[in-house]
Amino acid sequence: LLLWMALQTGGATSRETDRYLQQYLKLLERLHSSETGLAGFIDRPRSVSVLALVHLAGLPDDQITEDAVRLTPFRGLTDRSIFTKLLPPGHRSALFISASPLNRDFRTAGHEVHFFYLKTDADEAVVRVEIPIWVAQDPELLNRVHAGILQDCQTTGGFPYTLVRAHELAVIPAQERTAFEDMLQRTLLGHGLRPTQSQKALTKQLTGQRKHHRL
Repeated sequence: LLLWMALQTGGATSRETDRYLQQYLKLLERLHSSETGLAGFIDRPRSVSVLALVHLAGLPDDQITEDAVRLTPFRGLTDRSIFTKLLPPGHRSALFISASPLNRDFRTAGHEVHFFYLKTDADEAVVRVEIPIWVAQDPELLNRVHAGILQDCQTTGGFPYTLVRAHELAVIPAQERTAFEDMLQRTLLGHGLRPTQSQKALTKQLTGQRKHHRL
């Protein structure tokens, strides 16, 4: 929800970037006014925000320094690895506030981004769900977002059908997708890593191969 694409505009001027941001914030305000249950869905999140918080909480007050914070004992782990063990299927974690510097503009505009982790099915699919503060502070709206995501994931193995359908309507050309995937796999193999597909990628692959037949 932090509009990373608009804030990473390459050669765009700060004026253009600010214009994108202001337009986006106005849209968020319209959604807020209509009491919409807005959420961002992140498949296979790699964030370590919660682990960093756990590490910080375990430090004595007189030992909290930038160097001490960087020397985390959880190096190599992600928040997802923790909540995979802690969360039963269908359950969510506590709420957290995004520590990204980008969140300052959203906080000023009344749309501070919060998040929680959610296990969407019994196969240990843990995702990160981002929500604006006005969803986080409304228990009924928060529960509606939670329940809506779970319902939408029932037929797609832990990934929302709504997003699968959105992919079907905005498909990247097969040639470009194949070239990118080949480049990515070569890079991973060059670093000694084994390429694996996320649930998002698998569902895209299945829907992208759908054949149409004439009656």
